[in-house]
Amino acid sequence: MPVITVCQNGVSMGFPPRKNDHGRAPRGATQGWTHSATRSNRRFLWSVNCPDLLGNGYSFTLTVRECPPSAAAWTKLRRALLMRLQRAGAIRLHWLTEWQRRGVPHLHGCVWFPPGVSPTIIVDHWLSISSQFGAGERGQDFKPISGALGWLQYLAKHADRGVFNYQRAAASIPPGWEASTGRMWGHVGNWPIVEPQKIVIDTAGGYAFRRIVQRWRLANARTEKDPKKRSSRIRSARTLLQHRDRNRSSVRGSAEWLPKAATRDALVYLASVGYGFTWTADVEPAAGCGA
Repeated sequence: MPVITVCQNGVSMGFPPRKNDHGRAPRGATQGWTHSATRSNRRFLWSVNCPDLLGNGYSFTLTVRECPPSAAAWTKLRRALLMRLQRAGAIRLHWLTEWQRRGVPHLHGCVWFPPGVSPTIIVDHWLSISSQFGAGERGQDFKPISGALGWLQYLAKHADRGVFNYQRAAASIPPGWEASTGRMWGHVGNWPIVEPQKIVIDTAGGYAFRRIVQRWRLANARTEKDPKKRSSRIRSARTLLQHRDRNRSSVRGSAEWLPKAATRDALVYLASVGYGFTWTADVEPAAGCGA
C-alpha cells in the first residue's frame, strides 16, 4: 500500500516493496551526494516549523578561489566556521557543501543570531580562516531570511536539488576527493522540528494523490518569471512520473515542498470521493469525510 509522508513544508509518497529482506551495506566513506543524503537533507528542511524560527536569520554562500587539497582540509574550514559562529551566539545553523563547475567546493547555509549580532561576522570569519585558499570578499554573500517567505525561498533552492544537479554531480567532485568527500550537509543548534506523519492510502488513492502533486508542481512552475527556468521547471513537472521502464513508472513516488495545509486539503478531497486511507493524529479529515 502506498505511504504518504506529511511534513510541515513538504510531502512525499512512495510504494514500499512487498518484500524487504535485503541486508544493509556497511557504512563506508562518504563519496559526494547520494540519493540517501539528498532525501535526509530534504526531510530535515521540510520538518522545520517556520513560525518557531526565532531570531534574525540569514542565508549565506561562501567560496574559495583555490581548491583545498583534500576533503579533510575543507572539513577543517567548515568546522572552524561553525565553531566561531556558535561562539558568536548562533542559535541554529544548517550547512551543505556543493561544487562549482570548475571543481571547487563552496558552502551554502543559513544561520540565526539573537538581536544585536551583525551578520557581517559570517563573511569576516570565513575570510579569516580560508585566506590560504584565496577567499576574497567579492566571492561571498549573505542575505536576510524574512519569515515564512524567506524560509520557503531557502527550501526552494536547497531542498529540491537532486544528485544530478551539476552542483551535486559526482563529475564535479574535485580530483583527489573521490575516495572520501566528507559529510555533505548537517545542522547544529536549536531547530524547531515537527516529526512527519505517515498515512497509508489504497493503491488507487496513491495514484490519485501523486497526480494532484504533479498538477500542483506544474501550476507552481508556470509562475516562474525567468523564461528559461520556467521552461525547465514545466518540463520537469510534466515528466515527474515518467520512466522508460513502465513497471518502474507505475510505482514511481513523488516528493514536493508543499505547505501542510495544502496536503491536508488534498487528502480531505480524496477521502470525500471515496478513497480509503488511515488518518494520523495531526491530519484529521474534515467534517463529513470518512476515513
